[in-house]
Amino acid sequence: MKAKLNYMEKVAETKLPDEKANRLIKEKSPYLLQHAHNPVDWYPWGKEALSRAKNDNKPILLSIGYSTCHWCHVMAHESFENEKTAALINKNFIPIKVDREERPEIDAYYMGAVQALTGGGGWPLTVFLTPDLKPFYGGTYFPPEPKYGMPSFTQLLEFVSNLWKDKRTEVLANSLEVAKAISTGTRGEPGELTKAVLDEGYSVLVSSFDQERGGFGGPPKFPLPNASAFLLRYHKRTGKELALRSVLKTLDEMRAGGIRDHIGGGFHRYSTDRTWLVPHFEKMLYDNALLAKVYAEACQITGKKEYAEVVRETIGWIIGEMRDPGGGFYSAQDADTTKGEGAYYTWTPDEIEGALGPKDAAFFDGLYGVTKTGNFEGRTILHLEPGVPVSEDERKTKIRSKLYGVRLKRPRPGTDTKILTSWNGLAISALAFSGMVLEDGNLLRFASKAANFVLEKVSKDGRLLRRYAGGEAALEGNLEDYAFFVQGLLDLFESTSEPRWLKEAIRLNGIMVDDFEDKENGGFFMSLEAEPARLKESYDGPIPSGNSVAALNLIRLSELTGEEVHKKRAERTLKWFAKELDRQPSAHAVMLVALDLLLNGVREIVVTSPGEEGAAEMKSELFREFVPDRVLLVATAETYEELSRISGLLEGRVPGHKARAYVCVNFACKLPADSTEALRAQLASR
Repeated sequence: MKAKLNYMEKVAETKLPDEKANRLIKEKSPYLLQHAHNPVDWYPWGKEALSRAKNDNKPILLSIGYSTCHWCHVMAHESFENEKTAALINKNFIPIKVDREERPEIDAYYMGAVQALTGGGGWPLTVFLTPDLKPFYGGTYFPPEPKYGMPSFTQLLEFVSNLWKDKRTEVLANSLEVAKAISTGTRGEPGELTKAVLDEGYSVLVSSFDQERGGFGGPPKFPLPNASAFLLRYHKRTGKELALRSVLKTLDEMRAGGIRDHIGGGFHRYSTDRTWLVPHFEKMLYDNALLAKVYAEACQITGKKEYAEVVRETIGWIIGEMRDPGGGFYSAQDADTTKGEGAYYTWTPDEIEGALGPKDAAFFDGLYGVTKTGNFEGRTILHLEPGVPVSEDERKTKIRSKLYGVRLKRPRPGTDTKILTSWNGLAISALAFSGMVLEDGNLLRFASKAANFVLEKVSKDGRLLRRYAGGEAALEGNLEDYAFFVQGLLDLFESTSEPRWLKEAIRLNGIMVDDFEDKENGGFFMSLEAEPARLKESYDGPIPSGNSVAALNLIRLSELTGEEVHKKRAERTLKWFAKELDRQPSAHAVMLVALDLLLNGVREIVVTSPGEEGAAEMKSELFREFVPDRVLLVATAETYEELSRISGLLEGRVPGHKARAYVCVNFACKLPADSTEALRAQLASR
């Protein structure tokens, strides 16, 4: 606890520059600024540091982390704030700090190197490089004294320094081998696309399903919204009951567990146990955006009010605590406070009674399992006890609102206020989709404001930048920025029917293709920069891969515009990663969703209407049902001409005197549906 307390207080002090600050004081990243007062002579990644390493012929100590990383905080306090350790670093190395959320391509490359060297990875990522950026030694967290079967960090520094001085030939040879191992690094191998890999992905995922407590695999348990999204689609197409049951059971257990913030909304990073009770208390924008969308899809499938409640609360946290006044969304909230990890979110019976009085406190304690002994360091992580009512009621709402006000007076977790284009794309997608499912127009307005913020504030000369922080937009946008933001725009277009969002999606998708596509082999590179290497990633982890989302976007754009070239690019992308899909289908859940659409077809749904009212009724019906294999284009008399210049789907479909829906798949169309009842029947007969 002492380390956390001192470190978090130190972080608070770094907000004011002084004469002792290192180069990081000029940066905007909250993570880099946390280290601006370290005695380590840190450089940010860039030409100055790389030139210095070559000129001095010194190895580079590369430290990669992010602002809400608990063990990054610990290592910073134990080692990077230590004067003796810092002197050792400054004497023998060129130290470089990287925010992995700002530079995911650098993180991906050197994470691959550490995994190749050690068989594991994580953050903080600690890597030693030659002056020409080739990794030769690395790991993750290192303690200040030898323990956990690891050397101390100072022992490691001395060992690596001596290696460089005394065995440089071997070090350089080893670095070439490591570079070679990860340079195959486009991470793909062309192959054929088959439906069998979809079945294999389903089989692998459900084989790891915990039938008693939900989730996939053992603790620590991650929410895995991408896997759930694939399984919902697989169930829709095949009728496999276990695909649906595994998702709904997981969503139910997370809804009840301590991984959910029952007072403020949203979900924590992951559960440390099998039962979803004790989380790592960090909260990420991308987790919550992806989870909100999956819960909204579960709401479509089941009609259950408790899923809608989770969507509202999760979106409420995003809008209420993570929204910049300009409209964009912040990145994350820390797990730690000055009182220790989890203290902000946990309660004692006395605290509850002091806030609510004895009668409401007894009611609340019974619902959320609050006891005198607690379940986490003498305090209680709130969780729904078995048998609690499934729906919200006025009393519970008032109580939670009161406790939220009390909680706001506690020392609060730090918020990483940088705004990332890619993660905002995920949030825009979640808000736009959830707004239609919940029939809440306010969510569409928040999604539109976020999209405008990115286009106006996190762009330059019509091109996307990576991040906005401290009033400054910087760093060239990478693949995931374009792919995720285009996805958000497509969902915003289908939800609002405003032509400008489709036009922007098409324009930005064109830049993505020009800048990142591997024209020779297919697929997309992560970044424009060649240093340390240009990777092509396919792994759909907690965050989808840029290639997976790009393939999905291309399929959707092909259907919306009628331009076959988009679908051909998607097919080339998926073929490039086909053998990787065969080897690890469950690790490519979003890519499996794209493959499913490519192989099994997309329903083109066009709605024409003389005005907004008739179109809105048809759209509401389309979002009431779970129809994941469709694209949607809605044209009114006012928008028809503009949209007809973009899309061939409107040919021969001029808005008439009443709303009509046209449903087509595989070049065959049903009779136009003139009512929501007729449309519902057509949707049911895929």
